[in-house]
Amino acid sequence: MPVLLAASLVSAGAGAWAAGSASRLTGAVSGQPATRTGRSSAPATAALAAVWRAAPATRARESVPAQPRSLGGRGDIPHAPAFSPDGKILATADSDGTARLWNVATGRQIGAPIKVSGARVLGVAFSPDGNVLATADSDGTARLWNVTTRRRIGTPFKVGSSRVLEVAFSPRGKILATAGEGGRARLWDVATRHRIGLAMIPGGGPVLAVTFSPSGKILATDSEFKVRLWDVATRRRLGKAIGTLSPVDAAVLAVAFSPNGRILATAGNENGEIRLRNVRTHRQIGRTMSAGQSDAYAVAFSPDGKTLVTTDTDGTIRQWDVATRRQIRAPIAPESAPEFLRAALSPNGKILATTQFGGPAQLWDLNTSKRT
Repeated sequence: MPVLLAASLVSAGAGAWAAGSASRLTGAVSGQPATRTGRSSAPATAALAAVWRAAPATRARESVPAQPRSLGGRGDIPHAPAFSPDGKILATADSDGTARLWNVATGRQIGAPIKVSGARVLGVAFSPDGNVLATADSDGTARLWNVTTRRRIGTPFKVGSSRVLEVAFSPRGKILATAGEGGRARLWDVATRHRIGLAMIPGGGPVLAVTFSPSGKILATDSEFKVRLWDVATRRRLGKAIGTLSPVDAAVLAVAFSPNGRILATAGNENGEIRLRNVRTHRQIGRTMSAGQSDAYAVAFSPDGKTLVTTDTDGTIRQWDVATRRQIRAPIAPESAPEFLRAALSPNGKILATTQFGGPAQLWDLNTSKRT
């Protein structure tokens, strides 16, 4: 299943861009509601919106306008959505402190929300068999839930005193990775709840996201605008941080492994730069792709590895040919121009789920741009 990461901005030193974006993302990292100016607001229930309908493109490079249809209230904190392995369920971490499950075909919520007493849910991930949902919680723990009953399974993972920002299952489902606000990524045995080895410490800032390679042998972490790769067996870092290599990279905001695990895609803020790298050597493959003047916040590979999907802060979804690094199909752009933050691609590569500042989750049909 394609897995992607999207980073929040919390550290200084990224220039004028960070000054504008960090305030909007502080709420997502802290678990507190935030408006696009960073001010607190009352929690609102974030609900799933229907797939956007778009008119046909008149020219190959023209963006396709789209109109959303919301099924519920509008939330303030954008958290990463996650598809179940069969693509039938979408999980969201919402601004009211709950995790919700949605029927992708109907857009309806499945059962009651998953509530964590005294904490907010900041991230979600499905187990490979789709029976378990993991939540990253603001009280320094990660929890497992039965997808069918929405009841907690066993005791929580005691990660630490700071907030857990993201969780990810290994491809075989035996290991859970956690990303912490305290600047550490940890691996856990799912069966015993015991920590595996020492923590991985990428740098001085929070670890905002974690993702496993398709083989499960490599873990990618995103912190301080840089991506670092780690050997899962030894917890040792593999090579230099991506974001400090030549040519000079922009701040890395998102990363994804190709289905065969050989290519790493990164998205950044400098003219929306999108790069492909050899996982083994970290060297860039071919030309840099650019989303224009906006920032690219999310990136994902199609199941066959031939197409790359990105989302921009100007509210545009773009698709790229991996072999040629050229944009294919017309960009999808809603008239409301939402500021996309995070995204997840369905297992069949046909539907993209996105979250945005001050709005609900959205579902997009990448082939037809029509409501499913």
